[in-house]
Amino acid sequence: MATTTLDPRTKAAPGEDAVTLFERHRAELRRSKLLSTILLAGLFLAMLIWSITVSRFYPDRLAAGVPRIFEYFGTVLPNLEWDKLFLGRGPDGRAVPGSITFWYSDFAKYMRLIFETILMAITATILGAAAAFVLSFPASRNLAPNNAIGILSRRFLEFCRGVPEILYALVLVFAVGVGPLAGVIAIAIHSAGALGKLFAEVNENASMRPVDGIRAVGGTWFEEVRYGIVPQVLPNFASYTLLRFEINVRASSIVGFVGAGGIGAEINHVISFFSDDRVLAVLILVVATVTLIDLLSERVRHAFIGKENLR
Repeated sequence: MATTTLDPRTKAAPGEDAVTLFERHRAELRRSKLLSTILLAGLFLAMLIWSITVSRFYPDRLAAGVPRIFEYFGTVLPNLEWDKLFLGRGPDGRAVPGSITFWYSDFAKYMRLIFETILMAITATILGAAAAFVLSFPASRNLAPNNAIGILSRRFLEFCRGVPEILYALVLVFAVGVGPLAGVIAIAIHSAGALGKLFAEVNENASMRPVDGIRAVGGTWFEEVRYGIVPQVLPNFASYTLLRFEINVRASSIVGFVGAGGIGAEINHVISFFSDDRVLAVLILVVATVTLIDLLSERVRHAFIGKENLR
């Protein structure tokens, strides 16, 4: 049962007993909370209306635009024929129009680029997680050696995650050239910022009793972190890293639009120059790859944190 603490500033009226004073104070609190709720609800509605106005999120625009989405997909549907659907290549090495082989005539190229995308995501995740691991401890309010280091660490992580990966990729493509390297560095920087925040929050929720014990026997700051915090937080760190890997696979597909390698470059190419059934062929492979990785990563994450923690 919730209890109401009497504000010591509340003064009793002449002849007012303690029960009446308590009830009057509770009524004042309810009026205050009601007023706060009304003000917050009004602010929320005002911001919502403003957002709708700025984004032009109007029902008539949605009604006019949704059918055009299906019209676009109608232009990228393959022209498959049932009697030729599973035919392979002919004696001349050419695929038969109307068959799946003809639709996926560049299948080997697509798979090579998807594999490149996965490798980009793996490399970027490892680099980003390593940087986040190192920076998360000084960025944690309960572990920072001093306020200056804590503030600098948090601001640096905020900058890393505040800039979208595609902007990093645009700058890095100019700096290091077109290719996967720009994409890996761009995603690694953003991953370091995002994971660093999550890791720091995990650190702040860890028990400080082991740290106090190590500190009491003269342990250094590094020993406090290594033996007092890391064993507690490592399973959550691994879980968040795997979750970030799922995100980075999708991000690797996006940064390719600006020449940073991966399947994204091919998606941009087929959309810009062809806009035919090759667009759908690439998208299906990307969606299938991301789905499989998500399912596999989910099982691994559950193994780290334990299924009993999900109940």
